[in-house]
Amino acid sequence: MNLFEINDAFPQIFQAFFFCIGACVGSFLNVCIYRIPAGKSIVNPPSHCACGAPIQWYNNIPIFSWFCLRGRAKCCGRKIAFRYPLVEALTAFIFLGMWCLLPPQTALVGMFFASIMIFCAFVDLDTMMLPDFATVGGIIIGFIISVAMPQLHIVAPEGAPLFAKMVSSAVSSAVGIIVGAGVISIMRIFGECVFGREAMGEGDIILAACIGAFCGWQGAIFAIFGGSVIGAVLMIPIIILANLFKGKKAPKRPIEGDKSDAAEKPHDDCDAAAIPFGPWLAIGALLYFMFFSKSLDAYLANFVNVLF
Repeated sequence: MNLFEINDAFPQIFQAFFFCIGACVGSFLNVCIYRIPAGKSIVNPPSHCACGAPIQWYNNIPIFSWFCLRGRAKCCGRKIAFRYPLVEALTAFIFLGMWCLLPPQTALVGMFFASIMIFCAFVDLDTMMLPDFATVGGIIIGFIISVAMPQLHIVAPEGAPLFAKMVSSAVSSAVGIIVGAGVISIMRIFGECVFGREAMGEGDIILAACIGAFCGWQGAIFAIFGGSVIGAVLMIPIIILANLFKGKKAPKRPIEGDKSDAAEKPHDDCDAAAIPFGPWLAIGALLYFMFFSKSLDAYLANFVNVLF
């Protein structure tokens, strides 16, 4: 009995496995989100509290430990931010969703893609910057995977030779890179003309290109405009409420590194009025990859056929 037969017979085993893997990856992403922008090693020192005490493995179990400890460090009682279990649970449920909704090979690629998106989204929230190694590296890896796995971009006829499918998939990925970067670049120029300031950063351009590498031009378009709509719907009420209570100073949200919190402070060198676009791009990209790729690709294919 091979793995696919086991999955068909006992789907809960693989679902539980990928949920747990996602939680562990989310725990690792928490470390990367904090340490990499700070220029720290993600290997040494091992996970430790802000007081300096090492965190024992049984107090470092993803999702579970935070609730068992009631959000407090075992060694000194410092508060551990809710972001830790949030990122771990978010990654776990996305991995589970990928496995349940997509073919196995596509799901595995989707899990890797989701890890990049989650990392970039939270780093952008903290620093208003997107690390080039993740975005540029994502472009390169996304293109290579697209060539090696033509099923990621279903553009060639089903009976076409493998080489033709690989070429079509590579072209789709390349076009996605160009369209993603091009649309954000146009929006950036337009924003500068209208608002007289930089509306989007270069990191957003590269991130959109990374999304295009994995999702093609259709996914890049959906991530840009779908993410914009989602961001507007969620942020407009928040901005209105913030203006209503402008006189009240909101407490700073702590940014933590290794489940060791309160001693670390968030980055204060960013414009308080600025809203990062990276998280909305990431949300749009993941929604496309998991739920809307087939239907949107079919709709856009019909639309293109009508135009041309």
